[in-house]
Amino acid sequence: MGVEVRNHPLVVNPEVCVSGCTCGSEHPVPQVTLYSGRDACLVMAEDCRAIYGTKPVLLIYDPQTYAVVGVQLQQQLEKLGVSVTPFSLPEEPHADDVTIAEVRAACKGIALVISVGSGTINDLGKYSAHHEEIDFWTMPTASSMNGYTSGIAAIKVKGVKRTLSAVPPQRIYVLPDVVQHAPLKLRQAGFCDVLAKVVSDIDWQCESLLFSGGYCGLPAAMMAEVENSYSECPDEIGRGDEAAVIGLFHGLLISGVAMSLAGSSAPASGGEHLVSHFWDMREPITGREPELHGLQVGVGIILSTACYQRLARLGRDDFPRHADQLFNMTAARIPKIWGSYADEVAKQFHNKRDALLQFDDLLPQKWDELQTLFRQVQPPEYFADLFVRTGAPFNLEAFRLSKDEFMLAALNSRAIRERITVLDLAAHAGVLEAATEDALHLLG
Repeated sequence: MGVEVRNHPLVVNPEVCVSGCTCGSEHPVPQVTLYSGRDACLVMAEDCRAIYGTKPVLLIYDPQTYAVVGVQLQQQLEKLGVSVTPFSLPEEPHADDVTIAEVRAACKGIALVISVGSGTINDLGKYSAHHEEIDFWTMPTASSMNGYTSGIAAIKVKGVKRTLSAVPPQRIYVLPDVVQHAPLKLRQAGFCDVLAKVVSDIDWQCESLLFSGGYCGLPAAMMAEVENSYSECPDEIGRGDEAAVIGLFHGLLISGVAMSLAGSSAPASGGEHLVSHFWDMREPITGREPELHGLQVGVGIILSTACYQRLARLGRDDFPRHADQLFNMTAARIPKIWGSYADEVAKQFHNKRDALLQFDDLLPQKWDELQTLFRQVQPPEYFADLFVRTGAPFNLEAFRLSKDEFMLAALNSRAIRERITVLDLAAHAGVLEAATEDALHLLG
C-alpha cells in the first residue's frame, strides 16, 4: 500500500489495490514510512540527523502537544545536533489563510517541517510544506482524525472551508502510549471521523451515478480490510484499551491513504462533513467555542443517515419537481447567513447550479438504482448507539450547539461546497426538514 512498516504493522492486503479497483484508473500510491514504538522521538531524531544533517528543521506544535511530546522530541533533535526552529501555535489554533501565511513565512530556508499534533497542526504543516516544496514529517498525538496520510488539507480561505491539495508526510512517527492515552473526546472524534466513510462512500456513489461516473470501489475495499478493528470496539475505545485505540488509529491511517488513492476526499467526506465545516465557518459570526471536527462529523452522520432513511421510503413520483425554485430559495438565504462571507459561499453554491437543475429529470430516471444505494445505509439509531457507547456525551448540548444552529446547518450547509451529497438529494426530494427533525430527536 505504499506504507513501509518499521515496527508496528499497518495491516493492508496488497491485493486489494488490484482487486478492489472498479474504475480501471491508475491510483497514486503515497509513499509513507511508519515507525511506532516507545523510542519514536529518538528514532525520529536519528533519522532526521542522518537525512538532513545540520540543516534547519521547523517544529510546529501548540502548548498541549508540546507538553505531551514536543518538548521531548525537541530535546532529542537538539542533542543530536539538528538545527531546530520552533513554531508555537496558540491554544486552539485555526487552519486558515492567515495562519498559513505565517507558517509559510517561517518555512523560508527550512529543509523539513515536522508537525507535532493532530488535525489543525497536521494540516498547517502539510499544506505549508507542500507549497514551499519542502519535506514534511509528522508525529501524531491522538487517534482523532484521518488526515495524517491524506493528500489534502482542510483550510479556511476567505472564511470558507476548502479542501486543498497537499502531499502526505514522507514519515510518521508514533508513540503508542501517547495515542492510547489521548483524551476520550479525541478518541471519540476519530471514531466518528472514520465511520463517516460508511455514509460518504454512498454519497460518492450517488454523485457518480448521476453525473461523473468517477466512483471507484478501491477505497471502500481497503477500509473493509480493517473495519472490524474499530467498528466493533466502541466500548473498548472509550475505555482506552490499547488494541482498540491502536486499531482505530490504523483505521484512520488507512482512511487517509484511501483518500490519497482516490485523488480526492470523496471516499471519507460527504454531506456529514459539510455540517461540520458549516459550524467552523460560522464561529466568527456566532462566537461559538470550536468543537472537535470529528465530533461535529458524528452529528453530521446522524443527519445524513436520517436523510437516507427518509429517501429509502420514497417512490420515484413522491417528490416535487422544483429544482430551479429550490436553488433560488437556498441562494437567497446566503447573504443573511454568511454576512461578509456571502460572496465566497455563493460562488461555491453557484458552481453546482447546473447539476442541481438537472435533478428534476435525473432523479426519476435513476431512482431505482439510487434506492438500491439508499438501502445500504444503516439507520441513524445504529450510529447514535455506537457513539454513545464510547462513553462521552453525544448530544447538541455537549457540543455547544443550539437547536436553531443545528437546523440552520442541516438546511443550508449543502450551499458551502459544490460537491453533490445526500443533503442535496434530500432537499430536492422534500425530506430534508423531516430528516432534520429525526436527527434532532436522537441528539436532543
